[in-house]
Amino acid sequence: MPPTAPGRPPRLILLNGAPGVGKSTLARLLAEDRPLTLALDVDQLKHSLGGWEEDAAVSGQRARELALALIDVQLEAGKDVVLGQYLARTAFPEQLDAVAARAGAEFREFLLAVDERTLAARLAARVAEPETPEQAVNARLVGPDDAERLLASLDAMRAARPDMQSVDARGGLEETADAVRALLEGHTERR
Repeated sequence: MPPTAPGRPPRLILLNGAPGVGKSTLARLLAEDRPLTLALDVDQLKHSLGGWEEDAAVSGQRARELALALIDVQLEAGKDVVLGQYLARTAFPEQLDAVAARAGAEFREFLLAVDERTLAARLAARVAEPETPEQAVNARLVGPDDAERLLASLDAMRAARPDMQSVDARGGLEETADAVRALLEGHTERR
């Protein structure tokens, strides 16, 4: 199958960051840049599993397995994938890297970075008025008081994944999207 653009292999783009920074919304926006790009939301997959709340850990693992299968099919077809997911452990990014490598795709990781005050404000807004069913569920699990802990977990992730590029996500969605686009266009080789 031909790649998504002449001379470029398909891309798997991981947008990591704390809950509430706009990962899923940004993934959908970036997916609009190229026809048939998949904006994948693992939380939506998890919440689509019947009885997922009975064992959230098992449901989360199953959702990631399903996500990997979808990503594999999409990349093999020569199409891009943009995935927004909060990840504080390295296992899933390592699996994503392996899926991309098997498909001859480029794997790019971005950390949507915000400060504690900004994150706490965004989490408070999401608790008050969730925009999606997934946000409503997550708002029960994570609130403004968790901002410091979430950011610390991402600092540890950044240390463990040195190729992950940070993007200032304190501004508006378009500004953040433009920053990610600029980084994507500035680097086209697989690492």
